[in-house]
Amino acid sequence: MQHDQSTDAPQRESLVRHPIRTVVHEAAHLRTIAVEGESPATPAILVALVFAFIVPIAALLILLAFGVMHFS
Repeated sequence: MQHDQSTDAPQRESLVRHPIRTVVHEAAHLRTIAVEGESPATPAILVALVFAFIVPIAALLILLAFGVMHFS
C-alpha cells in the first residue's frame, strides 16, 4: 500500500490531537480481528480483553478491602 504525502500529514496530526479516538479505533479493530478468528493473534487478543476486564475489577476489590481494613 502506497502512502500519499497529502493524506499522511493530516493523519499524523489527527493521531496527535485525538489519541483517545485512535485508541478506541484500535480496540474496535482488534475486536473485529478476534471475532473473525482468522488471525494467529486471536488468542492473545482475547486474553488481553479478559485481563482488561478483570484487572480493574480486581484492583477495585483490593482497594475496597484495604479501605475496610484501614477504617475498621
